[in-house]
Amino acid sequence: MERYVDMASPLTGGKVKEINTVETHEFRKEKYSVHVRYYICEDTGERFTTTDQDTLLFNDLYSQYRIRHGIPFPDEIQAVRERYSLTCSCISKILGFGTNQYALYEKGQMPSESNGKMISAIKDKAVMLSLLKDSKEEFPENEYSRLYGLISRADDGIASCTDNILLLYQHTKRSIFNGFGQLDTGKLTEMVKFFVSRQKKTFPTKLNKEMFYADFYHYKLYGRSISGLAYRAVMFGPVPDRYATIYDNIDSLEKETVLSHDMESTVLKCDTYNPAVFSAHEIETLEKVFNTVSPMSTSKIIEKSHQEDAWINYHTGNNLIPYSESFTLKLI
Repeated sequence: MERYVDMASPLTGGKVKEINTVETHEFRKEKYSVHVRYYICEDTGERFTTTDQDTLLFNDLYSQYRIRHGIPFPDEIQAVRERYSLTCSCISKILGFGTNQYALYEKGQMPSESNGKMISAIKDKAVMLSLLKDSKEEFPENEYSRLYGLISRADDGIASCTDNILLLYQHTKRSIFNGFGQLDTGKLTEMVKFFVSRQKKTFPTKLNKEMFYADFYHYKLYGRSISGLAYRAVMFGPVPDRYATIYDNIDSLEKETVLSHDMESTVLKCDTYNPAVFSAHEIETLEKVFNTVSPMSTSKIIEKSHQEDAWINYHTGNNLIPYSESFTLKLI
């Protein structure tokens, strides 16, 4: 797919095309099909990219590699360390990594397959304590005792967090069907509240489309969904999987029964949301989707969503929609 864009070539000042396609890229001697976006200077035929376009490529490539080899994502790597209340340098020493290695993994550097599997293994507290014992000589006695206490007192399963994730995400796992997004109940909650609070009240049917377009548009730009939700193609267009359960379990979301088209319907109400949980790119995406979708009636946005390949290709059987369909979005 290609289109002319409203920008001047940095090479000649002439016209520029944006190319949106799939390419094969190699990473650690393995080949992956990844979505890429880049610009072509029409005068010279030279290809150039922006930082955001490079981010899309690497997020897609690295996400596929992590899924294939069972390597945790950066936020998961950070959560493991924080569960034990350890510093990056301390956990690196216990695991036998380089001094700054764990911190680099949290910032997005790809671990080796063996290091990635070790980080996954230490989610088990018994494994973590065993590794601490093996590295006992690396620490002064009082420091070793302090670390042993921290790890021993760590939650066994972070039950409340796990329960909330299970409630809102069910058995969703990171994959192309959730946009490789983090299962973050706090961000999911604030994303719902963003759209409802900006409209003061809205019907779930319209909210479903706003959520869909925000997640899929963000994936189109950066290779990550915002909410980590999976979506299904149903009669009234794409919707978050188990959306009724999600909306029913957001405490600050009020529900009101109204009469619409001679039928009783539910509207959702909310006054505020917390913007601090979102990145600048996520806020930009949410605002763009809101400004595009909000002026439309519910029936109009349903009609628009029925023109998307994401619905056309998957509505028979109410199937889950892969985020790869984000690159065919027509509305945004």
